[in-house]
Amino acid sequence: MMRARGLDALLRSYEPVAVALSGGTDSSVLLAFARHHRVQAIAISVDTGLTPPGELATARKLSERLGVQHIVIPLGMLEIPAVRENRPERCYVCKQAMMEAVVAEARRQGCRTVVDGTHAGDRADTRPGMRALSELGIRSPFAECGMGKADVEALARELGVPVRPPSACLATRIPTGEPVTRECLALVAAAEALLAREIPGTIRVRCTGGNRASVEADPAHRRRLEELLGAVKELGFEDVAIAAGGYREGGADSWKL
Repeated sequence: MMRARGLDALLRSYEPVAVALSGGTDSSVLLAFARHHRVQAIAISVDTGLTPPGELATARKLSERLGVQHIVIPLGMLEIPAVRENRPERCYVCKQAMMEAVVAEARRQGCRTVVDGTHAGDRADTRPGMRALSELGIRSPFAECGMGKADVEALARELGVPVRPPSACLATRIPTGEPVTRECLALVAAAEALLAREIPGTIRVRCTGGNRASVEADPAHRRRLEELLGAVKELGFEDVAIAAGGYREGGADSWKL
């Protein structure tokens, strides 16, 4: 694959690199590719308290399997007013704080470049945090090589990296302007974990105000989802509805009930 050869050359020009490892498919594939091609690399993750359960564990297991040094940075994201108050610039502020921490640690470890898993298909209009990557000098090798999601997933199969459903910060489940609380994050995480055990594909449980929620899932599994709504409600929601059309990008402000 021509693009894969270009990716190899690009990573070598950046080494030693620190891979910002979220535990999702894209950054996991980037780390596995770097290791497979013997690029000098370490992995750095940030424990923000906003990621779905299991993400950090997945990142840790992958790093151990690859024999790559893995550093986890704890960061109290809810201590930042713009994040806690869920202001319109929350995503940008959050990404900036995370990546500043990653860059600082990478420098302490002697890495020349921080790289992340952003690919050519990622859109800045649905990922406001991408601006922070540019401002901090973080490189996105997949995007720079013109590699999109299909290319990354093809590499995942070659490298033996599981392709996981898209994940996102749990704060995206809460509409802009409504405070982000640990209680709400825990409730959303529990509801999504419950549904993920029964329904395949991407699942989002969005808070809609007044302790109500809307569930996004593949419409093909609507009947099973309807059967599970009672169990979701018992977790602590006042009411739970199914969003028409299934999963949509853009966070809790992208849909209307």
